[in-house]
Amino acid sequence: MHYCPKCKIVIRGNKTCCPLCEGRVLDKKDVLRTGIDEKMYNIEEFTEEGDEPYPTLPERRISGVTFVKICTFLLAVIIVMGAALKYLFGDSVTWVGMFVLGSIVLWLDILAIMRYRYNILKVLTVEVIVAIIVDYYIDKRTGFYGWSVIWMIPFCLVGHTVLTWIIAKLMKLRFEEYIIYIIIDAVMAFLQIIFIKNGENNLPYAAVFVMAGFAIALVATLLFRFRELRSATSRMFNV
Repeated sequence: MHYCPKCKIVIRGNKTCCPLCEGRVLDKKDVLRTGIDEKMYNIEEFTEEGDEPYPTLPERRISGVTFVKICTFLLAVIIVMGAALKYLFGDSVTWVGMFVLGSIVLWLDILAIMRYRYNILKVLTVEVIVAIIVDYYIDKRTGFYGWSVIWMIPFCLVGHTVLTWIIAKLMKLRFEEYIIYIIIDAVMAFLQIIFIKNGENNLPYAAVFVMAGFAIALVATLLFRFRELRSATSRMFNV
């Protein structure tokens, strides 16, 4: 803070002249030396260097949009270099495909975290969907032993449902705030019928039990929590 002896006003901020008369202002040492009437101000509010009228916020070194652009550029570089290596060396570089796939998954994870960073349930749901797609692709690329559709997908959906319920309870969320994520798990569970019908899942015990469990849960939800389910659906689809 400073003091203008001509206008007799106290000025906040680190000023070198009065904003009214443009005259020289006095700092704490000058005020004490000149012996100006202390009833006009509070000497304790004065600082040696002067304080700013508003708090100074730290500058962000990089914005979220810029960070996503950088990640997208790096992904493009990896894809282009991977295509070049594949063209030059052919099947002798078997790791290129997996490396590019891992980079794409990491990029999708970053997008999900940046987009839904304030909603952990959405992030987990996106992570599960990406994990299912990637594991099925890897299973296909490595000769398809069926582990993705027989074990991974059913247990992944059940684990995500349980984890969603635990997080919702810890965060004290209302039923309609998290039921939609369990419904998504149920829909993906029923889609396992496709793998059973086309013969990819030749050991469907886990898939059938998981589908049965979700079916029972959906019936219970429709009978006892239909209003909350309708509210959650309306809020999600804005209807």
